[in-house]
Amino acid sequence: MPMQPNLFDDPPKPQKTDASEQTIEFIPLHKDIPGLTLSGLLPANARLELTRHYEIHSIHLSRILHQLSDLKASKLTIEQIAQLLSIPSARTEATLSFGRKIYLINSENILTPFGTLVLAQSPYLDNKGLLWLFHYMLASNASLVIWSIAFNELPVRKAEVDLGEITQVLTSASDKWSEQTLKKKAPAELRGAIRCYTEEIFSPLDLITHVGGTKYEFNSNTAVIPPLVWLSSLLVYRDQYYPGAPSLEIPLIVDGNFSPGRIFRQNQASVRKALDELHNVGLLSVEVRSGLDQVRFKRDTTWLSAATQYLKGESR
Repeated sequence: MPMQPNLFDDPPKPQKTDASEQTIEFIPLHKDIPGLTLSGLLPANARLELTRHYEIHSIHLSRILHQLSDLKASKLTIEQIAQLLSIPSARTEATLSFGRKIYLINSENILTPFGTLVLAQSPYLDNKGLLWLFHYMLASNASLVIWSIAFNELPVRKAEVDLGEITQVLTSASDKWSEQTLKKKAPAELRGAIRCYTEEIFSPLDLITHVGGTKYEFNSNTAVIPPLVWLSSLLVYRDQYYPGAPSLEIPLIVDGNFSPGRIFRQNQASVRKALDELHNVGLLSVEVRSGLDQVRFKRDTTWLSAATQYLKGESR
């Protein structure tokens, strides 16, 4: 059972589902236990590789979305998509895996409602707020070990990180993979993930700076993230780890494992400012009276409806 440590909430009530909605994968993890070690943050379905060392190019992902939209009646294989786009099969597979974990593509290589929305509103994937949401979806997913450790674990303790430390941390924290497997696969996967931030799809976010050699600096509090992107990310966080919870405590949002504040690398003041902005326009309620320090979500607001509002420019 997920931990939602607020005793003042009403029990979650069933919500109607809409054909245009998408479910966020629930990750059963007791991530809020005090003193939890890294091994306790690895779910049963944790995977070491997502892109198999490939960095992800916006143009490749955009072309795949266009192709899947054009051939929506067909279920295309990886090989067929690779041939249509003249992209190597291994890179195509990596890009598809990436697209599935940011909820653009389903397991049958068909566009999801979110994928259809993104293709219509930001076909070249050049909307910075959208990139922040993509980043959160990946780095907050405890099942994606390299991505989540890179943003949830080491950089929280210090700004400058040597990539070799990630492998060392994994080796000491988990018996899920052999030392040989970790030494072979983890560094290559990590380099591919980091290149996404320094050279490719996530470079506009300025989250990571290459210092030299294998050393990188993780930047904090350098970005203004749109309020509706905060809201969508908050609801992704809620659905991943506290499904059905009508509210979340603000300290969890600021610095809980895999929380928006932590993954976005924003300090408490920045997080509370974003929450206040959402409160002032009626998109959620901040409750800080009578011993409470929490946000309460609107029953009819979902991560996808917030992302839709943002991408359609209905409110910023």
